[in-house]
Amino acid sequence: MEKVIERLKMYKNQIDMAERFNFSIDNFDSILDTKERERLFFKKSPFYQNIQLKEILKEKYEKTSNTTPLDFWIINEWGGIRGFKANDRNQEKIRKFREQLIKRKLTLDSFSTISSLSKLSSFIDPDNFVIYDSRVIFTINWLILTCENQNNLKIKYYPMPNGRNKIISDFDMNTIINVVHVLDYHENSLFIHKQQAYFNFCDFIKSATKEIFDKDTKPYQLEMLLFTLADKEIFNEIKNRLKISL
Repeated sequence: MEKVIERLKMYKNQIDMAERFNFSIDNFDSILDTKERERLFFKKSPFYQNIQLKEILKEKYEKTSNTTPLDFWIINEWGGIRGFKANDRNQEKIRKFREQLIKRKLTLDSFSTISSLSKLSSFIDPDNFVIYDSRVIFTINWLILTCENQNNLKIKYYPMPNGRNKIISDFDMNTIINVVHVLDYHENSLFIHKQQAYFNFCDFIKSATKEIFDKDTKPYQLEMLLFTLADKEIFNEIKNRLKISL
């Protein structure tokens, strides 16, 4: 993945994340106390506020016995995923997911809601886990395709989670990958297995962060860069580079 890392170094030097990252934090009154809110909004940029939120919520997880309200605030309010309801079924799903993080092997059921569940792990242990959602994987798969697999399949792709973003829905990355690699295609041949994909991705982000930034930068900053690239830089690359002939 050295060519992917080199491309990400270029983007990191071109983009001021303090200006571009605009993921705002709302509806936090039920979760944060006065001192925590002061810490959160000491910085005006949403980029630095989200970094501070990682550290605040990591501390809360470490000292909170009943994490259910925190779990569902992260998924429903911060993550905006309203369909993942606070019910017994989903509480059990979260419990099993946390066990699977220790074993480093997800069930297919857990992976089916990895966009929601990985938001939790990214706050519980932000040194080791990052968010695995559609924008982030859209970006990394395009970079693998254009940097590493231009001539033939060298590196497998990450399975795409479901997403709500219109660009990602309209320009389905699975279809792009399957068409480009049509000669290599057979079922499940192009993608990392879903049971291991999340851990493979987190390991890559952890190691690549040290090369792209420095040894003191947290992995979530690289994940935030991948998230930011999807709608503009990657979309523009797809428009400019993708040509299909029949």
